Amino acid sequence: MKFPRTLLKVSAVLMVAAIMTACGGVASSSRGVPRQPPPPPTGANYTTCNGQQVPNWQFSTFQTDYQAAITAFVNHYSSNSSVRYMRIGLGKGGEINLPQGWNDSSSGACYGGYSGTWGYTVGGSSANSSTWNTYLAGMVNYEANISTSKTLLVSITPITGSGTATDDFIAGVATPLGISFGNQGLESSDISNYPNCGGDWCNLFGQYHPAIAELQTLGQSCPTGSCSSSLSNNTGPLPPLLPFAILHGANDLEIYYQDWLIAYDSTYASSVGVDATTAASYKTAIQAAAQTPGVSVQVLFPPQSFETDYPAVQQYLMNNPDVTGAVISVDWSDIEPSQGNFDFQTITDATIAPWINAGKQVNLVFQNTTYGGSGNCPNSGIGSKGNVGSNCAMPQWMWTVLQ
Repeated sequence: MKFPRTLLKVSAVLMVAAIMTACGGVASSSRGVPRQPPPPPTGANYTTCNGQQVPNWQFSTFQTDYQAAITAFVNHYSSNSSVRYMRIGLGKGGEINLPQGWNDSSSGACYGGYSGTWGYTVGGSSANSSTWNTYLAGMVNYEANISTSKTLLVSITPITGSGTATDDFIAGVATPLGISFGNQGLESSDISNYPNCGGDWCNLFGQYHPAIAELQTLGQSCPTGSCSSSLSNNTGPLPPLLPFAILHGANDLEIYYQDWLIAYDSTYASSVGVDATTAASYKTAIQAAAQTPGVSVQVLFPPQSFETDYPAVQQYLMNNPDVTGAVISVDWSDIEPSQGNFDFQTITDATIAPWINAGKQVNLVFQNTTYGGSGNCPNSGIGSKGNVGSNCAMPQWMWTVLQ
């Protein structure tokens, strides 16, 4: 599921550290100690960040192979009337951000790859103002040239060291090309900091009015007011978030399936310590959003048939009239387990079939790198064909290309 993207407190620390180093804050050069070169990456065009192998997205051969997969993916689902949109991940997950530590000199091989060997830079308002802008603009333009009637999406998410500059830039690139955009970090601070919302979505929705203005909550919400997960605490309770998002332009709301179950499955709500009054407020908020004209309300990353909570999702959500559809992850490794040989049926078609059979729409999020950084990939289903370096989304053959 979702893992931390760019935590603001950590980002601030990393930015301060980078500034101190650049300005001689550690004073190593004044003491005559030569600056040590960054450590080498773990491969010519991949490295390791937080225990996860991650690619050099700017490597031309990576882009060529990934673009071929994107084209095959879009072409395959363009004729499926139940597919509402396809969001293409250009960085980590289905988003545009870089791994935590990419610009932190203490992160070892992660920094050595991105900031050292490959010379990544972020920020600026033009395609030439940073290497990451150049890459993102090139990929979005490539997507725009794929013939499809489906809406394609790009993410606007905060990137360490960039503020909202990259989000502002990519929204401006995508809109004239007919590509929509959305943010995967709706949280309580968006309300308190308005109009300075995460990824600048509040301002960008108002400026560009994308056909699909997508918002995903940062994490599972925190109905009790205090949760063990920092993502949940930052997300806050769900009921205030939904009307706020709609008021400021969102028309596609993506809610973690656990929050749906709190609203519609009293047994589940009780099992996670949510009282009946709070559960009822969740249901009321979701129903109000679902009944708003022009607004779609999605079940975010529902479990697969062999996973925990699938029976409850099947019973309470799959045929629920308040549910527009589901958001399903599609790993590159799922559809191209061997180079040039695409297989959509075994994993992706099988995963979306129950929702389509129930008359629901599906939104597909294509990714080359998962958010996780530890643990093993699943034995079956989404991500089971990857299983290299805790990056379940990357096809195994691609690591040889990246050597």
